[in-house]
Amino acid sequence: MINDGSIDTLERPVREKQKNEQQAELNRDAVDAEWEERQTEAEGSREEEEQTRQSFLHRLRALMHVAGGNARNHIHSFRMILKNRRKRKHIAIPDLPSILKPQNVAALLIALCGVAMVFLDHSSPIWARRLPDAYHSVFDVITDAGKSDWVLIPTGLWILAVIFRDWQANSFRRKMIMSSLSVYASFLFFVVAASGLLAIALKWNIGRARPSLFDEMGPLAFEPFAWQAKLSSLPSGHSTTAGALIIALALLAPKYRWFIVVVGSWIAVSRIIVGAHYPSDVAAGLVVGGVFSYLSARWMARRRLGFRYSSQGELLPTLTHVFSSGWLRALSNTGNTRAAGVHHSSEVS
Repeated sequence: MINDGSIDTLERPVREKQKNEQQAELNRDAVDAEWEERQTEAEGSREEEEQTRQSFLHRLRALMHVAGGNARNHIHSFRMILKNRRKRKHIAIPDLPSILKPQNVAALLIALCGVAMVFLDHSSPIWARRLPDAYHSVFDVITDAGKSDWVLIPTGLWILAVIFRDWQANSFRRKMIMSSLSVYASFLFFVVAASGLLAIALKWNIGRARPSLFDEMGPLAFEPFAWQAKLSSLPSGHSTTAGALIIALALLAPKYRWFIVVVGSWIAVSRIIVGAHYPSDVAAGLVVGGVFSYLSARWMARRRLGFRYSSQGELLPTLTHVFSSGWLRALSNTGNTRAAGVHHSSEVS
């Protein structure tokens, strides 16, 4: 029989069809394998995410447990302080200085702001504009030091660290130092934050126009309850923070009080040079912040919280070496002594 290729021609489509079916089957198997692999990876990823979430929740629960225990200890200590409040009321407390009585503080504000408005405010924006650019560049940096963030963030972080960390395992001396640090950090946080809020409430309701509107409205333009940033000049918020810090730090570190006063005053004056406030705004801010800080320290001294009265009636910090090198050495030596004790006990055992 002669093979002329007709049979091969008839069988070729059948073979190609079978080949295509086999290839399609292989493709389906590959797709199925890839899908199963993806499903396995997804399940593994979900399991890993679940484990991570469980680990995070476990750490969060542990952290909240420590924070709850510390909070209970703080509340107990605060209750003990309040429990002895009646006894402390009988402690001899010096009279409030006459200059700090409400009517005298009001008189001081009226006098300082009045003199500044009459003799300084009308010329200060013009004088500030005529200063060389180099002055503005320098005082732009200085005025940033008057922001409350520089105080609120570190003291706030310290307070959170005290709340969330378990300090009970430390030695008694270190716990006493940490307790005093917490009191002073809370004091600084409170006087800066509360005086700042007071300044905001005053300036947004008084509604004095800022020096940027000097050409349009003059130095004595007031629109009470305007609630606009450009009409919130009196008192200066930066100067209020500076005033609160000047008094607070001067009370905590009496040896450096004049240095603190000079630096804080220049921070307040920088608000005039950068054209953000009038001299009367700065004077009002310094008085508001300083008086608020001093009255807060008196409140604490009456309760023996970080401050006390000397035999002459002077307001002093409970720790006389606050912010000194000796205090830092005491803190570091406490840790070194404790570590040495542990090392010695391990050698003996």
